[in-house]
Amino acid sequence: MGTLSKSIFIIILSLICSFFIGKSIYEKEQLNQARTMANMVEHIGQWASQYRGIWTKEAKGEIVDQGSHLDTLTVSLANEDNSVTSAEDMATTLNFHLKNPALVQREISDLMIADQSKASYRITSDKFMNVRNSPTAFERKAMEYMRANNVTEYSEVNNGRTLYARGLIATAACMRCHESAEKAPYAVRSLYPTQGYGYELGKVSGVISVKIPSSYSASTIFSAFNLLSLIALGIFGFVVFLLCRRKADQD
Repeated sequence: MGTLSKSIFIIILSLICSFFIGKSIYEKEQLNQARTMANMVEHIGQWASQYRGIWTKEAKGEIVDQGSHLDTLTVSLANEDNSVTSAEDMATTLNFHLKNPALVQREISDLMIADQSKASYRITSDKFMNVRNSPTAFERKAMEYMRANNVTEYSEVNNGRTLYARGLIATAACMRCHESAEKAPYAVRSLYPTQGYGYELGKVSGVISVKIPSSYSASTIFSAFNLLSLIALGIFGFVVFLLCRRKADQD
């Protein structure tokens, strides 16, 4: 094999190795991004939990979906002359609706999906209340894997997407609504009389499911090349050629 052929062979082999090393680094970075998003979702839930849910004010004339909240509070305010606000005003401006942490997290997820964000998340359980939160095949697989192996993470790359799931552990706060229908608050029980119950304290009850597009390929690498990259590659090839030629001269 001539010096030039050896040089080309070494360069091609180096590029192939670099591709797979880069792929491994890229997938780990994607996984870290998914973990960061899951952290954000958990922090949103913790923020809402410290207030035991969030009360939102109903806008005037707004039609409120029954499944968008757990409870409704109507507040009667006194006017400056100490008269009570009229019934008409109360009905249209002073209704507050309770959203628990899971609902807050879900609504932010809905906003991201509606905005067609590249990355998205959802919260799901195989013991779901709202049918919109029913798990996908990947999410069911993730929950089964976590329970069988006593871990709280699962991920895979599928159809150009990094799929990541983080286990949600049932806490005492979760059990208040999800242990059984009999023990659940009336507002929860009236909305979901039979489904969404059976959580076990300290066990995986559901997952935060994150989806991030994965687009690593040879074309992606080449499209990212700039002048400096080409110069560096040229220098590398020239050095390899000189080394091979020097070795050939010594032989």
